[in-house]
Amino acid sequence: MKITDYLGIILEKQQNFGVKEALRIAWSGLLNLGARRLILYALSTPKAIPKAVEAAKNHTFKFASLEELMFFSQDPDNRIGQVDIDRVKNGHVQCLLQLDGEFLAGFAWVWRSKLAYISDGFHLNLPDDTIYNYKGFTHPKYRGYGFQAMRHVQLLSLLENEGITRLFGFVDHFNSRSLRGVKKSGYEKVGELKIRHKKNGKVKSNLTLDELFWAGVPRL
Repeated sequence: MKITDYLGIILEKQQNFGVKEALRIAWSGLLNLGARRLILYALSTPKAIPKAVEAAKNHTFKFASLEELMFFSQDPDNRIGQVDIDRVKNGHVQCLLQLDGEFLAGFAWVWRSKLAYISDGFHLNLPDDTIYNYKGFTHPKYRGYGFQAMRHVQLLSLLENEGITRLFGFVDHFNSRSLRGVKKSGYEKVGELKIRHKKNGKVKSNLTLDELFWAGVPRL
């Protein structure tokens, strides 16, 4: 990352999140200079905010059909692309919809494979009771209620019969908004991954992971 880009990130954090967050970003950037640092999280007990429960009492939570995804993808504000639809067709992912009547209030995506894609060339072998929640979205009209955490509750409820009790995700250490979001939802840090691209074209990675989270079962 160029120094001008780094300074721009620090300034943006100060303007949007305050001096304390800007200092955290500055220090983290210096400690991990030249590397991409990802914080790994797991969620077993999502925090359903009472305000969200009340606001969503008439909402429907369901896994999307292909037809529904194709319909909602026509609105670019919904951020559903063809690649998402293709992944559903191939059985790689599922999308949990949060519907207020016929309006899409938000969604959450889970990856069906136990090998979670972290970065190019790097996948993490997840435990059998864990699924990768890799993308979420709340329509601007519905932000501020805590609906992301509400969808996590619904995800674990719908996947309970499959033996799923935890969600997995990761956040770049510069992404202040997402870091706050996962903590607000009840995610707990289970590790870190640092990826450094060397000048000789090689990639060096350093993974630290809580022992109790690690999946020691080989995948076929």
